Amino acid sequence: MTLRPILAGKDIFAQAETGSGKTAAFVIPIIEQILKSENEGETQNKKASYAVLSPTRELAQQTDKVFQQFGKDLGIKSCCVIGGESIERQKDLIANGVHVLVATPGRLADLMKQKVVFLDQCKGIVFDEADRLFDMGFKKDIEFILSKSSKHRQLVMLSATNNQDVLRTAYKFNSDPEEIKLNEDSLLVDHIDHNLAMITQQEKFPFLVNLLRKQEDAYAIIFCNTQIQTHTLAEWLIQMKFKAQPISGRLPQNKRTQLMADFRAKKVTILVCTDVAARGLDIKKVNLVVNYDLPLEAANYVHRIGRTGRAGESGKAISFCAHEDCENLDPIYDFIDAKIPKMDIQDADFATDICRKPFLDRKTLRVSSPQNDNYKSKRTDKTRENKKEYTPKQRVEKTEEQINKIAKANKERVDRRFFEATTYDVDSVSTEAMKFLRIHEKGMREHKIIEQGSKKYFLFGPRQNKIKFSVKPIYKKLLLPFLIEIIKKSTLDLFVKVSYKPGSLYVNFSGKDEKMLTDNRFELLDSFEHLIRIYLQSRIVLPSNLKTHVKCYKNNTAKKKNSDDDAWLIKLAQKMKKELESSNKPVQFKTLNPAERRIIHQFFQDDAKIKTSSVGDGRFKRIELSFK
Repeated sequence: MTLRPILAGKDIFAQAETGSGKTAAFVIPIIEQILKSENEGETQNKKASYAVLSPTRELAQQTDKVFQQFGKDLGIKSCCVIGGESIERQKDLIANGVHVLVATPGRLADLMKQKVVFLDQCKGIVFDEADRLFDMGFKKDIEFILSKSSKHRQLVMLSATNNQDVLRTAYKFNSDPEEIKLNEDSLLVDHIDHNLAMITQQEKFPFLVNLLRKQEDAYAIIFCNTQIQTHTLAEWLIQMKFKAQPISGRLPQNKRTQLMADFRAKKVTILVCTDVAARGLDIKKVNLVVNYDLPLEAANYVHRIGRTGRAGESGKAISFCAHEDCENLDPIYDFIDAKIPKMDIQDADFATDICRKPFLDRKTLRVSSPQNDNYKSKRTDKTRENKKEYTPKQRVEKTEEQINKIAKANKERVDRRFFEATTYDVDSVSTEAMKFLRIHEKGMREHKIIEQGSKKYFLFGPRQNKIKFSVKPIYKKLLLPFLIEIIKKSTLDLFVKVSYKPGSLYVNFSGKDEKMLTDNRFELLDSFEHLIRIYLQSRIVLPSNLKTHVKCYKNNTAKKKNSDDDAWLIKLAQKMKKELESSNKPVQFKTLNPAERRIIHQFFQDDAKIKTSSVGDGRFKRIELSFK
């Protein structure tokens, strides 16, 4: 469906499921256009006719390879322009003349600023994995590239998911793309069998090892959320004799390139990676994808599992969900509009010969201490009901000093929210409890008996009880000294007011430096809100339903109405309020960024009739208005 509009020179935004062949959908018509131009005698004086922007270096290399496969025998020259490789060599290739530049936005923008690349006569620009380009922060580079390109150029945007920021940028540069959506009702490829494994964090690795052993000829990609987790897991798999390697942004480009070549050649059969490999990479015959961590962005679930089941092949995807991952599960369900089938897990599904987990230095990503085969551990209890940590055997005898050091390091962390004491008289330990809990008023402490003991004189006298002291949740007395101290140390000219109503905590700032809190999309105000939550969690048990409202006293709704930056949001809020009142049904705003949503929430905060709630996930999150 994309071939004809591209050949006709139309601007398009094509959305199709991952693995559906989007690369060929623009490579073939671009080559056709170039050949047609040359047959008609059009020349570009060695200037590139087309530029293809890719979010990752690996995807750019892969796309360039496709251009070479299709176009080399036809005389079509392409050049891959990415960071991490010799810019001088890239300049030489460009100077010799190319038809197509396949590039990451940052490197292409640098070459344009150095007057090496000129796109003033280019015929078209392609955004490959368009949503990812904007998610990764390339918007400024993309806008610079578009501003320096021909005003009559064609714009081709392709993605597996939608992104309003992409379309807004297109409109900004005088493009009104035709939207093409394939298989709109399903974001997931039909022949991918995806399942969910509900296990604990400690069970993830034993379950993974058993899964890889059971999978015949496993050719797998395993996704983690962090770079250190990626490299640690890969090293752990290597120690378990799997042909695994990690790939992340921490690796130099030449190593990443060689690693992808080894994976395609199956010298490496298990690739452990961050989301850098979740987009666009077309690696044939991958038969298993494992989400070791559920993705933080729901849209990435689609792109991750789309690495298998490509080009009509069947594939399997398994996602591990521990307690820590549960908050990411519902957004995924909402995004794909379906539930992920849960696996029936038995004790036999866990490997028991797990070696000790390696520890990596965060700076060098090297194992911090040597490991050998004597570091073996087994599940202390083979029943899933009794989930215990794995107990490694001691490798060599340690000195007494080393043992004491390890014991000190492994000492259970003290929860400073509580103080326990066994006593006949509560007042006798009150001073010690208050000192431990960091409070100075008796009215701030509370206690309860957690274990009742015997009487002092057998039949009479006070009982020796086990008492548990804690801090009363008097938010004003807790927060004010903390916030005042921060304001003093940061030399900010601010006043702060704290108030509490059932279920809601209000913190209002005012003063000469108030504007600093709202600059850069409320960055400093959001930091204060984060600090408040962290501090309170360290002092008391926060109710799960507690809402915190942190705002500027003077920078309220009235002021926002007069702000040029936010006036359009206030008008939009008023418009949506009228629509709600006329229809008497809940209404939803269009997709807004976090700072814009914050302003809308604050606008309706004091409205006695209307309530706001967030629906959706991540960048797709919207605000819904309804009556209370």
